[in-house]
Amino acid sequence: MSNGRDEVDSWLEREVTPLLPPAGTLDRIRRTARRRKAVQAVTVAAGCAVVIGAVAAIPQLTAILDHGHGSRPPPAAAQSSPSISISASIGLPERPSKSVGPSAGQQRSRLSATSSGSPVPADFRPTSVTFVGTGSGGEVGAVIGQAGDASHRCATRDCTSLAGTSDYGLTWYGVSAPETPGPASPGGVSQLRFSNLSDGWAFGPGLWETSKGGWPWTPEDTHGLQVTDLETVGGRAFAVFARCSGTGQDYYDTCTSFSLYTSTADSTTWSPVSVPDGFGTMTTSAPSAAALVISGGSTGYLLTPSGAVLTGPVTGGAWRKAGTAPCDPGAVQASGQPADAQLASGPSLVLACDSGDTSTIYISHAGATWQQVAKVQVRGKAAALTASNPGIIVLATTAGIYYSADDGATWHAASVTAAAPSGFSYIGMTTSSFGVAVPADSKLGEVFVTTDGGQTWTPSRIAS
Repeated sequence: MSNGRDEVDSWLEREVTPLLPPAGTLDRIRRTARRRKAVQAVTVAAGCAVVIGAVAAIPQLTAILDHGHGSRPPPAAAQSSPSISISASIGLPERPSKSVGPSAGQQRSRLSATSSGSPVPADFRPTSVTFVGTGSGGEVGAVIGQAGDASHRCATRDCTSLAGTSDYGLTWYGVSAPETPGPASPGGVSQLRFSNLSDGWAFGPGLWETSKGGWPWTPEDTHGLQVTDLETVGGRAFAVFARCSGTGQDYYDTCTSFSLYTSTADSTTWSPVSVPDGFGTMTTSAPSAAALVISGGSTGYLLTPSGAVLTGPVTGGAWRKAGTAPCDPGAVQASGQPADAQLASGPSLVLACDSGDTSTIYISHAGATWQQVAKVQVRGKAAALTASNPGIIVLATTAGIYYSADDGATWHAASVTAAAPSGFSYIGMTTSSFGVAVPADSKLGEVFVTTDGGQTWTPSRIAS
């Protein structure tokens, strides 16, 4: 007799052991899933980039209309001026269409007393140099500039590049740069200052800050103002914020309003320095300039457009008027420095007043009174000045370099061992023996170094 159960039902009720997939199938499934997630992430990021780009474009248009990044500039009186705070979501610089992302070796490279191990970007064109700390051959230094090949394809994301040296220019290595264009862009940079191996600022006309020696860099919102000069001491920076109507690389040529601001390392805020009445916002009827120096690591000096000299502590206290310089700063050079008066600090303040082919050298102990010490016949136009103890003063011009070893009493033409047809835009002595000069023609791809107190200058090519 039948038990009433169908054979098919009995078969279906049996315990079934599933067959295993072919070897490697699960691994292929996992890899496929990861690829799909990566594609989705890239798609989302691209969409965010479009939104951010659109947001950034709005304040840039506003800046053209009211000289601000979507907000009003500080009012005239420095004592009542608001602090300038970072705005990471607006006013970010546009990236050029031909730029490429930074190489893996450049992406997280920092200033070091040895080397970062990263290569220097090809075709490096330096525009500014800074030296700090102690390296194996003297000071640790860094240069900022543009890099890219002959077809103008950037070596880094926005062409702006950094290189460091721990042996005073004998060798160079790559350092992470701010992801921003050069000085032709409102948020771009062309000048560099570090106060130690960690804290640095890139500026001119924009402003970026790092507290990690080069990675990461943070853009700082200047509210439509251009940064024309900046000096550091300890963990603090002082900067000249100017209102300029020029555009592109010539923005320095039309600055008619200047203010002094200060900030600390790893800060998002710049505050106006307390100064005497009438110097909070210094306006001029014609394009002018201002110069800033730090003396002895404790005192700051500002040569104002009117020729007045302001001084104050670098610890954040109020500044006062010390006196009046024997010449006004005049218009501005391409480096942002005054064309008619170059200010430097060594054991004393040193001022070079330029008049044709003659530079008149003055010395002052605190900026109140000035003593003329020499008239120097030079080739070209005076461009930059530096001083160091004991008695070393060096003057760079658009045609050469001149030095004095006796506090400016006597002068000699330095030996420059390679051609620099356009002369120099910057010069600085870090010790009584070691110094560095930046050629006005950045396409030379080098800086010049002295190890004998400014008497001889030898090129150092910025390359790995």
